[in-house]
Amino acid sequence: MSGIDWTNIPLEKFFRVDEEQEDGTVRTITHPHGEGVAQRLVMSISNDVLHAYEGLLSLEDGERFEAAGEVPIIRDGRKGYEPLDSLTLADLPAVLDTLAAMEEEATRLDAERKRRRRNALAREKYKLKKLDLGEW
Repeated sequence: MSGIDWTNIPLEKFFRVDEEQEDGTVRTITHPHGEGVAQRLVMSISNDVLHAYEGLLSLEDGERFEAAGEVPIIRDGRKGYEPLDSLTLADLPAVLDTLAAMEEEATRLDAERKRRRRNALAREKYKLKKLDLGEW
C-alpha cells in the first residue's frame, strides 16, 4: 500500500504543491504523491472537474469563482459555495450532483432563450408580412 489518504487530499494537491523550505524559499513539488497511474488518474479528475465547472458556471458564479475561488456545491439538497481547491475525492458525489444540476439548468436556460428568439422572429415575420400586405 502507498499510504496515501486518497479521499481527503484536495484534488489539486496531487499535481503541484509549494513547499516552504527552512531558509524561507518556496520549492514547487510537481508530483507530491508520486507519478503512478493512480496519481495521474486523480490529476485527470481534478483537471476534468475544473473544466466542467468552468464550462457550466453562470455569470454570477463565474465572478465569484474569479474573486474567491469558490464554486457551487450541492450538499443535502442545499446549494452552497466552497473553494475549488478544497474539493477531494470524498466530495466527488456532491460535485457530480452539482455539475448535473448545473448542466440541467444551463440546458433549460438555453431552451428558454431559443424559444424567446423564435417567438421574436415570428413576431417580426408577422409584422413584415402585414407591411407587405399594406395592413399597416
